[in-house]
Amino acid sequence: MSLGRKFGYGLGDFGLNLHWQGMSLFLTFFQTEIMGLSPVWAGITFFVAALWDGITDPIMGLIADRTRGRWGSHRPYLLFGAVPLAASLALAFTAPGLTGMAAVMYGLATHMLLRTAYTVVAIPYSSLSARMTSDADERTSLTGWRMQFAFLGGAAVSWMMPVLAKEFADVDGAQGYAIAASLIGALSALAFIACFLTVREQPMAESRLPPAGSLWQDLMGFLAVVRRGGPTVQLYLCILVSQIMVPLQARNYLYFFKYGLGDLGRADQAMALFGIINVACVPLWVWLIRRTEKRTGFMVGGTLFAIGSLGFAVMPDWSYWGAFIPLALACAGHTAYAVCIWAMLPDTVDWSEWRFNRRDEGKIFGLASFLQKAALGVSGLLMAAIFHGFDVTKGQGQTSEAGLRVVMGLIPLAGILAAMFILRNYRLDFRRHASIVERLGNR
Repeated sequence: MSLGRKFGYGLGDFGLNLHWQGMSLFLTFFQTEIMGLSPVWAGITFFVAALWDGITDPIMGLIADRTRGRWGSHRPYLLFGAVPLAASLALAFTAPGLTGMAAVMYGLATHMLLRTAYTVVAIPYSSLSARMTSDADERTSLTGWRMQFAFLGGAAVSWMMPVLAKEFADVDGAQGYAIAASLIGALSALAFIACFLTVREQPMAESRLPPAGSLWQDLMGFLAVVRRGGPTVQLYLCILVSQIMVPLQARNYLYFFKYGLGDLGRADQAMALFGIINVACVPLWVWLIRRTEKRTGFMVGGTLFAIGSLGFAVMPDWSYWGAFIPLALACAGHTAYAVCIWAMLPDTVDWSEWRFNRRDEGKIFGLASFLQKAALGVSGLLMAAIFHGFDVTKGQGQTSEAGLRVVMGLIPLAGILAAMFILRNYRLDFRRHASIVERLGNR
């Protein structure tokens, strides 16, 4: 594919990560520190919204797979979902001055709205990597571009949100966050429209498209395929286990700087540096994957993440750079996880079609996203329980420090080791995938 088309595809994930990282890095902090929710209620709202988000993902995959039009099956949602998604981000970061249960319900409702709008764009966008090309090497390149822009989007929002919030209000003011979210949402809408104008779907024979039966029949047929196992299920298990534990590290950066180091002001600098590390590491992981295998890249990155997480957990005393260095190693390793998982998943679409005579890219990506978001919801409950047990938000002290070491070091370490164990015998390598694509072409 042309460089311009890959660039345009990457822009879509730039827009998505303005929202995803905005939710992941700032929404819980906003709800507890600005709206006044307790960590327990913030964790509960995060779990419910993530569970709702996950339920809607496979449904959106079904809808996208069955969409027919001159713009393709998945591409139109980039255009029509852009503005509603931007508006929902602004609402989620608006504090209307409610208290008690009213504030909890407002936080839950706006969080669910944001995740629903996100799903309408994200699932069709992710599925495009399987529809744009059937070449595994090109998909790795596409995923590299996607991840590069994804981390650029994460770096952008990690810098823009606090800086713009301070620019338009004091650091603890609610109005600044609402204005910042509005501007970030507008930028994301421009990225989605540019992506829509650039990407194209490969023509697909009608015989390879989902059957014309009911949505329920289509879903039951897909779930019957999933129950039969294979590399798709290996990736699903990896996503489920790792996404409960691994994201706790990044989600707690702000709490670490506020309650671990007692210096929230340095969080802006650190998070921008983490974003730069992510962006810089993507081409290195793509280079390694294209010269070895996707599984190899995952294992090497997982090892690096494990070393960094363990270092953070066991270091005797925290300082800015003493904590930053192991977290930076973990950050670089986590980049490999993102690149490899989303480069592997479109290959399983071809494997599933070859093995079961069904092409289900929207549903495969939708179920993967469901598992990811349900796991993140469980992760939010786990974080709330640990924060409550260790009194993390009660100020600096030995108990609070122990809680941060557990939630940012030991639990992420366990998660990545479990994911590496699940993928230890993943067999869908470049050679086997090329053979499958050739067989599909000869049908």
